[in-house]
Amino acid sequence: MRRKTLSKYTKFTNSMYRCGFIPDGESRLQHSLLIMCRYALFCLVAAVLVGLISPVVLAQAPGTVYRYELYEHDGLLVQRFAERRNRLLASMADSSAAVFFAADIRNRQNDVDYEYRQSSDLLYLTGVNTSGAKLMLIPQGIRIGGDTVLHRAILFLPERNPKMEAWSGVRPGPEEAERYLGVPKALPDSQWQAVLDSVLRHSRVLYITQWPTQVVREPLFGEQVDVAGAAKGVLLKRYPHIEIKSQRTLLSSMREVKDSDEQALMQKAVDITVAGFLETMRQARTGMAEYELESIMEHAFRRLGAQDVGYPSIVGSGPNSCMLHYADNRRATERGDLVLMDCGAEYFGYTADITRTFPIKGTFDAEQKLLYNIVLEAQDSAIAACVPGHDWRKPHSRAVEVIRRRLLQEEIIKEPEQYQWYFMHGTSHYLGLDVHDAGSYSTLQVGTVLTVEPGIYIPAGSPCDPKWWNIGIRIEDNVVVTEKGPVVLSGSLPRSVQDIERVMRSGRQ
Repeated sequence: MRRKTLSKYTKFTNSMYRCGFIPDGESRLQHSLLIMCRYALFCLVAAVLVGLISPVVLAQAPGTVYRYELYEHDGLLVQRFAERRNRLLASMADSSAAVFFAADIRNRQNDVDYEYRQSSDLLYLTGVNTSGAKLMLIPQGIRIGGDTVLHRAILFLPERNPKMEAWSGVRPGPEEAERYLGVPKALPDSQWQAVLDSVLRHSRVLYITQWPTQVVREPLFGEQVDVAGAAKGVLLKRYPHIEIKSQRTLLSSMREVKDSDEQALMQKAVDITVAGFLETMRQARTGMAEYELESIMEHAFRRLGAQDVGYPSIVGSGPNSCMLHYADNRRATERGDLVLMDCGAEYFGYTADITRTFPIKGTFDAEQKLLYNIVLEAQDSAIAACVPGHDWRKPHSRAVEVIRRRLLQEEIIKEPEQYQWYFMHGTSHYLGLDVHDAGSYSTLQVGTVLTVEPGIYIPAGSPCDPKWWNIGIRIEDNVVVTEKGPVVLSGSLPRSVQDIERVMRSGRQ
């Protein structure tokens, strides 16, 4: 073996000499030694690279198995998911089909992605939180392989990949989806195209309610690229007989009314958020940065079981309290500041959305107290309007009546319509899987959950007495409409001036 290797190497060096790669006057032995050294160096570098790459190539030892586990069960409303799918199926003609897509993975930068959040529609219909998932609803049903059963709901999932699971953890595949999520039929996504083709050849309508990415903006000229439009074009080219429709109206009306299981999950999200507010108010001290207050809040969320925040936490102190969706959270608080915190924990996809405004020093000044009580009166009036049969705008009109009248009384405004300078947003929105949740925005129904959040914001330079400047106040609670009247899910969190000051004192004793 050694002779053969040396013989091959001698032939190689001779050919190098004949071709002029080894200069005249130099011995072949010298260059042979040089080439051998270079060859050895090359082998060493290659070995190092293989060592670095091999974890990816080899992945793990043969026979390695990662078991999928459900660590918590609060989010598994298996029967509810089936009820929701069946309600959609009942609204569809036999010659139709519907597809729902998982949310896209969003890139944060380079090779790091944002933490994944599933499409709310797909979460509502399946409970699956895996990227790459697709749901197909087929009223007439379809047989898969040798099945004798007609499948009307099929979930497609990426197949489990043990090599990738070593890096990013276990995600449920088709088998786990059927076992744990109650999906009657789950298939690997490699079968998606074949099943879609089989279904669409016999369908006249395809419902696509939401695309993972609707449009993207190209960076050179700022023009929008219609991703959904391009996808529809490809679809209609292949299946020109298909009409594309949306189920948004029906799905929004379904999501608007929360069943008892959804209300229980929302109450859990609210309770976690309330605990976060109490901890933050007790620990708040003059000089703390807004991000310190944010960290106290969100630490409580995680400690109590929330999977995420429902939206970026708003922590506005002093002048920043007058900005509705301020989220930089970098300013250091000063004595005399009000702090407006608008935060919500997310629990199994459902989010709370609560706002409290409190004085960083622990007590309200006279002007702060007066405006706070105006907002509180407006909120009380708006909550009382959250009853079945009322127009969803009724809470807002009630809040406006109070704020407009009281601002005129205090001569902060001169004309009735000027209230909009200092109260420029709506009072309510639906709440659920999204912080601004789907809904009909028509008549309030039993089971509707909405926010009630009037506010007054008077930035510096406003045309009123400067004593009111840099006072921003919002009070927000989460309310469920019931037959017996409004129920405030966040009612355990203090709202009055006296109660807020009491909570803050309790943290300073």
